[in-house]
Amino acid sequence: MIVLRLEQEVAASPYFVIHHQEPSSSGGPTWVVSGILGDGWYEGEVAVEIGARQGVTFADEWFDRPALNDFFNRIGRDEICAALYQALTSTDTGSSFGGAAETQRTAPHYAAGSGHGLIGSGEPCWAAVA
Repeated sequence: MIVLRLEQEVAASPYFVIHHQEPSSSGGPTWVVSGILGDGWYEGEVAVEIGARQGVTFADEWFDRPALNDFFNRIGRDEICAALYQALTSTDTGSSFGGAAETQRTAPHYAAGSGHGLIGSGEPCWAAVA
């Protein structure tokens, strides 16, 4: 989970929980990072493009526009997009998303260099222990 930093003060800090990442099909050095964006009152699916091309896609623009609009009334759309870009394009070491330092810093829960793009805790599956 990434707690997003905002310029404005809000009642609850927005967060982004990454569940998938993969190289973009649009070409260039661009990654698509998918996850759940929320603030305690709202949670919705979001895809963030980082790299040569940037963009944020909110699934609820099609599935639950009233809930998304309430979220944007609490936290401005431009501000949440900027916070997502900032959180995903830099790390504590200053390297960009997808770099070797990112993989080392967060593995095994989220390895940007992994081929499957899924998060795993390193614990055995229930089927493996049953």
